[in-house]
Amino acid sequence: MAAAARLFRRLPRLTLRGWAFLATGVALFVVMEVLQRREFAFVGIFVVALPVLAAFGVSLYRLPFTVERRFSPELAAAGSVVAVRLIVRNWGGMPGPEGAWFDAVPAPLSAVAPQSLKRIRGFRSSATEAPEAVSLGYELEAKHRGQHAIGPFTLLITDPFGMAVGRRRVGATDVLTVTPSTVALPHGALRLASGSGSARQSRRLGAGGEHDVISRKYQTGDSMRRVNWSATARFGELMVRQDDQQNDQHAVVILDSAFTSYTGSTHTGSTHGGSAHGGSTHTGSTVAPAFSREFEWAVSMAASIGLHLVGEGFHVRLIDSSDIAVKSHDDAALTVASRRAGHSDGQRFEPHSGDEALLLHTAHSALIDAFEVDYRVALSHSDGGALELPPVFAVVGDLSAPSARSLAAAARLSSGAVAIIVVEPVRGDPAWALDLRDELEAAGWVVNIVHSDEAPSVAWGSLDGERLVL
Repeated sequence: MAAAARLFRRLPRLTLRGWAFLATGVALFVVMEVLQRREFAFVGIFVVALPVLAAFGVSLYRLPFTVERRFSPELAAAGSVVAVRLIVRNWGGMPGPEGAWFDAVPAPLSAVAPQSLKRIRGFRSSATEAPEAVSLGYELEAKHRGQHAIGPFTLLITDPFGMAVGRRRVGATDVLTVTPSTVALPHGALRLASGSGSARQSRRLGAGGEHDVISRKYQTGDSMRRVNWSATARFGELMVRQDDQQNDQHAVVILDSAFTSYTGSTHTGSTHGGSAHGGSTHTGSTVAPAFSREFEWAVSMAASIGLHLVGEGFHVRLIDSSDIAVKSHDDAALTVASRRAGHSDGQRFEPHSGDEALLLHTAHSALIDAFEVDYRVALSHSDGGALELPPVFAVVGDLSAPSARSLAAAARLSSGAVAIIVVEPVRGDPAWALDLRDELEAAGWVVNIVHSDEAPSVAWGSLDGERLVL
């Protein structure tokens, strides 16, 4: 069936002019029968033969072309514009046909409108070592994160009379990797609250832990990430941090990637909605959506936090639901972690050098079918070289009740826990989000509820009158 479909796509199709000639020829045959005039038959045969021969001629076209495709930038952020350059060469001895060309672009990226292509001169091996390189290009808006197969190069060719059009695909596809859009988070120190009510206390965590921070004068080549603004204000000149322990600090970033956390769809079992948090009950099986604005926001926020921590000298461990899921909706006994042996503790990124690796990793983040996620499993894995429990940052949606309990208990395995709850852009905060916030705060988390239409920097907004910055 697939082979038949490919063959059908290769067949030339008549244009409006070709169909008009064909209909005119049929009409002449009808007139011949009515008027009994044989001369109409000769005219009818000629008129019908034109589009038929045109389609046959188009089907005979063979394109000895090669296509190279280059992206600029090679690694694009979601929402950015990518310049695509195509280098086309004709290795045949005859000039290539004129026509229109376009690059096949998969959804959800926007399709590219066909553009005209002039004749490409044939290759003469006696004159040159390689054919003439024809440069084509267009701009593509990288709207959505992920890996997108761009291509193949498609050429629309017609006969000289414009009666038939054929489609020829040249070359293979190239993968465009679109990373999540990220924002630069403020630098400084992170105030992590512990306790609750009047007992809530605040402590300051720097990139070198709670050790003394040594400042020195700024030197050419120093990263602006290391600027110590308080020391700069005190001494009146630019000072940078020179921490005595920059390489033994670890942090954990958690990304909730269970699709029911973001879609509001139904799933089996007890959740916030059914028992814990009083929201909408989740029952039945679901199908993961192709795109979720709330999940994309969560990925962007998690990537921004991870990049910031890596730049500040932390060893970062990024954990998502696919690393530690315990139960899915279709098979309660299925463990996703068992299918990804060796990855239950997430992915690690080294300080000052893991930016690109982190972006590539989050570009592949996808929603999965997970009902129960045990976050304590990954947090219980100690980080080699860590002298103290790491700070934990979690970006989550509407967690199921078992997952919420697990995340709340995970605060005991951290030196400070910050949770960001992503909700739909509606007026006010939904009841499930308020209930989840109360549950996490009772366990020692600092929690902020953010709408998916707000800037990620809002997540570092005011909590108990203090500004959360790292």
